[in-house]
Amino acid sequence: MGPSSSRWSESWRVLAITAVLAFAFIALQRGELALLDLFGAETVRTTVRTRADDEKLAAEAAAIAAESKRAWGSLPPGHRKAAFRIGYEVGWASELAGSFAMSAPKVQAQAALISAAHLAIAREQARLVGIDPNNVTLLASRTLGDFVALRQRFEADEGGLGQRLQERLTPLHRHLFLLGEHVGAEAETVESSGGKLTDPPGMEISRHATLAGIPAAAWQPLVRDERGTSPQLVLEHHRVALEGLMIELADDKAAHATAPPR
Repeated sequence: MGPSSSRWSESWRVLAITAVLAFAFIALQRGELALLDLFGAETVRTTVRTRADDEKLAAEAAAIAAESKRAWGSLPPGHRKAAFRIGYEVGWASELAGSFAMSAPKVQAQAALISAAHLAIAREQARLVGIDPNNVTLLASRTLGDFVALRQRFEADEGGLGQRLQERLTPLHRHLFLLGEHVGAEAETVESSGGKLTDPPGMEISRHATLAGIPAAAWQPLVRDERGTSPQLVLEHHRVALEGLMIELADDKAAHATAPPR
C-alpha cells in the first residue's frame, strides 16, 4: 500500500475511533433508514444505457477532458483526489445528518458531531485547492422529503460547490465532486449499517466517473450487485472498492491518459 492510500486508511480509522461512542448510542435509531428501504429503495441501481447513450457520454467526456486539460499544468498537486474528497465528505455528512433529522434532539446532536468531523476533512481539502472552506456545508434535511431527495439534490449541485470547483479548477473537477457526494452517501449507509444496507446510485456513479475520466475498472466495483452477499462481505467489498478508486485518483495525470469510453 502506497503513502497516499495509507493516509486515506489512516483518516478513515481516525474518524471511526472518533465516532465509535456516538454510534453506540445512535445505532438503535438506525432502523429508520431500514424503514425507508421498505418504501421502494432498490438494493442496487443497475447502469442501463443504450449505444447511443454511450456515444453521447463518450463525446461529452472527450469535450470535458479537452477543456480541462488546458489548465492541468497550473493546478495544485492532488487536485483530483481533493475534489472527490470534498464531495465524499459532504455526501457522507449529509446522509448521516439527514437519516437522523427526525430523531430525538440528543440523537441529532450525536450525529451532528460525526457529520462535523467529516465536514472538517472536506474543508481542509477545499483549502488545498483554493476553495473558501466557509462554502463547504452539508445538505441539510429538514423533512423526510428532503432526505429522500438527497440524490437529486446532489445532482442539482444544491450547495453550489460543484460550480465553485469548476470555476476554480476545471469542469472535470465538478464531476469528481458530484461523484464523491454519491459515493460518500452510499459509504455512510454501508458503514453505519455494518453492510446490511446498500443502494449504490449506479447511473449517477457511472456518469460522473466517466465524465471525470476515471476508467471503468476503478469505479465499477462500487456499484456491484451485492444481493445475496453477507453484510460482512458487503462491507469488505465496499472498502476495497473505495480504496481502489482513491489509488486511481491519487495520480493526477491519469485523467488524460485514459482513452474515452467507446
